[in-house]
Amino acid sequence: MMNSVGLENPGIDAFLEEEMEFWETIEPVKIANLGGSNIEEYVLGALKITKDAEERRKARVRAVDMIELNISCPNVKEGGIAFGVKTDVAREVIREVRQVTSLPLAVKLSPNAENIVEMAVMCEDEGADCVSLVNTFSGMKIDIYQRRSVFSNTYAGLSGPAIKPIALRMVHQVSQHVSIPVMGMGGIASASDIIEFIMAGAEVVQVGTYNFMNLRAGEELLAGLLSFMEMENIQSLDEIRGIIK
Repeated sequence: MMNSVGLENPGIDAFLEEEMEFWETIEPVKIANLGGSNIEEYVLGALKITKDAEERRKARVRAVDMIELNISCPNVKEGGIAFGVKTDVAREVIREVRQVTSLPLAVKLSPNAENIVEMAVMCEDEGADCVSLVNTFSGMKIDIYQRRSVFSNTYAGLSGPAIKPIALRMVHQVSQHVSIPVMGMGGIASASDIIEFIMAGAEVVQVGTYNFMNLRAGEELLAGLLSFMEMENIQSLDEIRGIIK
């Protein structure tokens, strides 16, 4: 799947004031994916999420459990280059956000980083609690009759099964060099895909595109995973996590 919709959402204030009323009612861990066009926006967003979480917990209601920094956003001050491409630029964002939030902090890495292993190691050094990878790859589609790109921004994000082998390789590489947990993602569409990511070193996985293909994706993937574990007599995923060296 290719998309060029950016990060469509109602904005952080509307999310905290309106949408969190729904998220209060369900138990799963709530991870707020935070983007920004400059460092100040990241810091302000982290401050707002943290304050809201503290207030909700004082009131004994469920709140955001973790912030996931989406550093694939374009850095307006640097001519539109994504924060997650250059390690030094990403370092500044993570360092500033880490100083203003006590919530667990994940960093979502771009596959377009100059060196994704170096990027992950830097995230750990700057206090990130985990890294998630990978985000979408940059791709292109051309309308041969209109003789232009299908997308107004020329390029678009590519996700889905096509990117899984590359995402899996990156998860494996990163997991060999950091001690913090790795959240793996990229093209997961079956229980066997999940198992591959776990064997490559992922602590947990995220599923995105497959939810558009199958509205029951989550429960079916979980059922398939449990079935595999029973068939292979696996009591805990720790038995197979990171076994590929």
